[in-house]
Amino acid sequence: MAHSGDKGRHRRRWWQRGPATRAESALREAPREVPREAERRVGTVTAPVADRPQYTWKDFELDDENPRAQPNSPDTPDLGDGLRHCGRLERILHRQWDSRKETPPPEVVRAVESLARLPDVLKNKLAEGLDGIYVGAGGVPDLDDMGYLRGAPLPSGRATWDVCAGAYGDRKIVVGDRPSPTPDVMMHEVGHALDDVDAPHGDWVSDSPEFAALYAQCVPALASGFHLQPGDLGRKEFFADAFAAIVSRQRPALVDMLGGDTRMALNVMLFFNRRYGI
Repeated sequence: MAHSGDKGRHRRRWWQRGPATRAESALREAPREVPREAERRVGTVTAPVADRPQYTWKDFELDDENPRAQPNSPDTPDLGDGLRHCGRLERILHRQWDSRKETPPPEVVRAVESLARLPDVLKNKLAEGLDGIYVGAGGVPDLDDMGYLRGAPLPSGRATWDVCAGAYGDRKIVVGDRPSPTPDVMMHEVGHALDDVDAPHGDWVSDSPEFAALYAQCVPALASGFHLQPGDLGRKEFFADAFAAIVSRQRPALVDMLGGDTRMALNVMLFFNRRYGI
């Protein structure tokens, strides 16, 4: 439900994290080249520098601890198991459970189903613009490498990330099975992702003059303080929630967001229809 406040796609770690903490740690902990003196042993012959193995930082990365379920084939009918094939998104989609041992929660299955139903044009945008989509049981800190957020406060300060159903940032979508008031958690985070990757570098679609003007017209009708947060945060959350309601065919939820103003809801739907064909 939350997203990064930094502009653009190549941002620091999520939500104003300290600069390059992990990179600096990796530099401190990565294996160092053996000093020249240590190689000079009696009866040994060292290889020329050019013949020695060439390593990259990836050689020192740890294997992922989370399992990854594999999708069904594209022609397999929907089995309600969370393994429905999601087309081009499969190259960045990580189902973080062991399908041989467990069945994912219904919320997780719905998240995958929502991705599978996206129009191909949106799947292509996400596949080109994102580094990963992670889905599984638990809250945000239980997925991907987000364990460092366990116990950390949300930007609002009202709760911690442990109760958060989903998040977007650093060109990643993370969705778990925690309860959420949003019409569709996965589509809410997809809305944040499109807001980011579908705009010119360093900008957001929700910051465009067209959407900013539309949001200003919506403000008097908005029913939730969540969409009225200061700065650009309320506008970005409204963009994501409106997208989720429209693409998941829960249009009454959009009308409710706007205090029952159906004309304003139609204006919002028209914006997303023109831009994304939904």
